[in-house]
Amino acid sequence: MFMGGVVVSAQEQHYSVTAFGTFTTSSKLFYHPNDIDEFTRGQFFPLDNIFSVGIEVRMNIPALRTQLGLSVEYISKSELINVPLSSVTIPLEDGFRAFPTELTGYFMIPFGGEHIQMFMGGGVGVYPGIRTYDYAGAKAVPVEHSIGAGIHVVSGIEYVLNKQFSLRSTFKFRDVQFESVNRFTKATTTYNGTAVTLSSEALPSRINIDGMVVTVGIAVHF
Repeated sequence: MFMGGVVVSAQEQHYSVTAFGTFTTSSKLFYHPNDIDEFTRGQFFPLDNIFSVGIEVRMNIPALRTQLGLSVEYISKSELINVPLSSVTIPLEDGFRAFPTELTGYFMIPFGGEHIQMFMGGGVGVYPGIRTYDYAGAKAVPVEHSIGAGIHVVSGIEYVLNKQFSLRSTFKFRDVQFESVNRFTKATTTYNGTAVTLSSEALPSRINIDGMVVTVGIAVHF
C-alpha cells in the first residue's frame, strides 16, 4: 500500500464532518406528469447549472478500509420568464426546493501518496422536495408532495492537510425524482395595476434532478 504518515494519521480519527458546496449540471421540471398523451407528458422546463450546499458526517472503520457517511443537502433552483398578457408582460418564476438525504458507504482505495486518498462507493437516498411557482407576484403553494427514493454511486479524492483537516471532492451520479402539486389560494391578483386571473385547478408536476453532481468541501476530523 502506498500510504504516507499524514494519510494514516487522518484515517485514525473515528469521525469527520464535511461542509461542502455542490454543482449539479441539469434538472427537469415536467408540467404534465400524469397526462395520457406521451408527448404532453414528456414536456419539461430545463433548470441547469445548480449550485447548492450540504453537510456530511462520516464514521471511519479502519479494519475494513471503509467509511460510512450520512449527508443532507439543500438544493434550490428557479428561473424567471416574462409572459405576455394583453399590453403588459407578467413575471413567472418556476423552480423547486429539495433536501436530498443520503447514506453512503465508501471504500478507501489503497493507492496514493503522503497526502492523497482516493475512494469510491455507493448508497441510498430519500429526496423530499416541493415545486416553487410564482405568477404575477402570487404564489401557488404546495398542497401535496411526494418523497422520492433512489440509489447513487460516487467516486472521489481527499487531500489531507494535517491530522484535523482535509479537502474532499466527489463525483456523484444519481437520479432524484419527486412530485409536487401546487394551487393558488386566490382567484385573481393585481400586477402593476392590471388584474390577472389565476388558475383554480391543481398544478401537478414532477421534478427530475438527473445531472452529474460535483462536490468540493473541507472536512474536520475528530
